[in-house]
Amino acid sequence: MKRYYKTMNIISFLLVSFTGITFTSITFTNAFFWNIPLGNRFNIKSREIKQKIPYKLPYHDQQIINKINGFYGMIGPDINITTVTNLYDLFIGDGNIQGIFFNHGELTFIKHFIRTDKLVYEEKNGRIPDNRMVKAFFALLSKVRLLPNIMGLANTALMDINNKVYALYERDSPYLINIDFQKNEIDTVRKVDIDSVSHFSAHSKFIDNVETIDYDIMTNSVNYFELNENLTIAKRVNIKMRYLPVIHDFWVTPKKIVLVDSPLKIDIENLFTKPVPVILDKTQQTKIHIINKEDSKIDTFTSNESFYIFHYSEYNETENFIDIYASLYDELDFSQLNISGKYRMIHIDKASKQVTIEKSIKLEELDLDFPKTYQNKVVFRSIENRIINGFVICDKLKVEKQISFENRFICGEQAIKMIDNIPYLISFAFNTQNNNKSYLLVINLVNYKIIEIPFEIPLSIGFHSIFLSK
Repeated sequence: MKRYYKTMNIISFLLVSFTGITFTSITFTNAFFWNIPLGNRFNIKSREIKQKIPYKLPYHDQQIINKINGFYGMIGPDINITTVTNLYDLFIGDGNIQGIFFNHGELTFIKHFIRTDKLVYEEKNGRIPDNRMVKAFFALLSKVRLLPNIMGLANTALMDINNKVYALYERDSPYLINIDFQKNEIDTVRKVDIDSVSHFSAHSKFIDNVETIDYDIMTNSVNYFELNENLTIAKRVNIKMRYLPVIHDFWVTPKKIVLVDSPLKIDIENLFTKPVPVILDKTQQTKIHIINKEDSKIDTFTSNESFYIFHYSEYNETENFIDIYASLYDELDFSQLNISGKYRMIHIDKASKQVTIEKSIKLEELDLDFPKTYQNKVVFRSIENRIINGFVICDKLKVEKQISFENRFICGEQAIKMIDNIPYLISFAFNTQNNNKSYLLVINLVNYKIIEIPFEIPLSIGFHSIFLSK
């Protein structure tokens, strides 16, 4: 322990020298981490919300709402979207769930912050300064568990594994969440550390087994893991990548793993001026790795184009061809926000290994992502002038319907709920002219009738969503 104190005092001196930040004392507790006073303490519970939503609807619309029983929740970062200027800042806010409990027509809004190691630490010690040296210091000592992982934010996705719900972020372990339908409440249960898995993908899959990936920039590789529902590893495959393996999403089938290897590189010219100096290299070609789960054999296909994928929507494979549907990004700079997703099909000829990109003239005019599939169709959030103002429904590369709103910002991923064998879209939005005015949207995806329920609770942006039936 004396050695720990000496080490911490030396590091404290270096931080003061290089950053100007003064730590009045550094103490060690048995509660996992060194306590370093960083500022004012706070209680995050004071920012949480539980509130019934009063509303009135026409009879037919009310009957639809009465048939929805369960929970719609979106998870996202605690950030002010009006001040975000780059992709990195978009992902670094504390994870919180905003949702609605549906109970035979009664609606209860809930907002809950995930009690991550970082957030609990900051409640006791004050906010961690936005300073490169301090962040490097925390990153270093989090490896030996003396300080929390400041990238452990639990803000990207929610995964249901046989009625156990986890909050996910790709650079941390999952957090088990309790969604209580009796009390209409949410609680953070605990962080779930998994042996030999450093990070658990925000786009982990669960069908029969849990499947996840963890990328390693130092070894330029991706580790694929198969786990049982108790998150015990059953299988591991290491896959070498050509470029920086910063992979947000992946696709799996019963027999295959699909990893798109995009030509990301460090922006050396702006290494010290950009918050995240990582860009897509337009002079290189994107590669697609198809891995056989049984023998780990890898087939690699090379596109003539460079692109990045955040989310997939569909995968079809025959004896001769593979078709992958996704929003492709031709330009990507993690220090900027001017990105645009183009929904396209990647067509792979297995025999010739030729890769072609099929495009639709209409879809090339749109900025689409966050796909949700239903009945062989897919619905996207649509962005126009940096405002998510509606949805677009597609059948393959054909646009079937565009739904646009005036003065509305769709602030989280949509969920699909079947009611009387009809698919309904559920989502949140807020008023672009009055941030305190929000809306619950329920849209019939057959006749596109919109039910809009206003409520006076400010919403922040969200990423992915979930619907759990009661």
